[in-house]
Amino acid sequence: MPSVTIRGLAAQDWRQLRQARLAALAEAPYAFASTVAREEAFSDETWRERAGSGRTFAAWRDGVIIGLATGFPEEARAGWHLVGMWVAPEYRGQGIADQLVAAVCDLARESGALSVTLWVTDVNDRARAFYRRLGFRPTGQRQLLRPGEWEEELALAVQLAR
Repeated sequence: MPSVTIRGLAAQDWRQLRQARLAALAEAPYAFASTVAREEAFSDETWRERAGSGRTFAAWRDGVIIGLATGFPEEARAGWHLVGMWVAPEYRGQGIADQLVAAVCDLARESGALSVTLWVTDVNDRARAFYRRLGFRPTGQRQLLRPGEWEEELALAVQLAR
């Protein structure tokens, strides 16, 4: 299999980010709090800002993004939050997701964060098992994503991770 490279995105990667994010939303709408229609309406400038934020990592293969993960600081909690985690279906189970989560956790740790949190839907059993394998544990917090769809918050202590 050709190699996969994990790296942080830069503003010039915005077109590839847009393509990958819209693919993620179309492929797994149950996994995200956004929709294809909402994000198709984003301006080019919004995509440039997202790509250039320094917080989104992508898995690249042959110049195409095949996986994404974004982290952002939550100052009130002295931690970071992981969002937008996705790997194209044909590349799942190959360790790419592990590398993407590790990149976000490393960035969080380098910034002095104590933990990384995320929300995972009750219906996404594969993601739930994946995060638990990495050491994420329930915080006891739950929230309604959409009518009839709940999410559970999971957390990982990054100063102890890796």
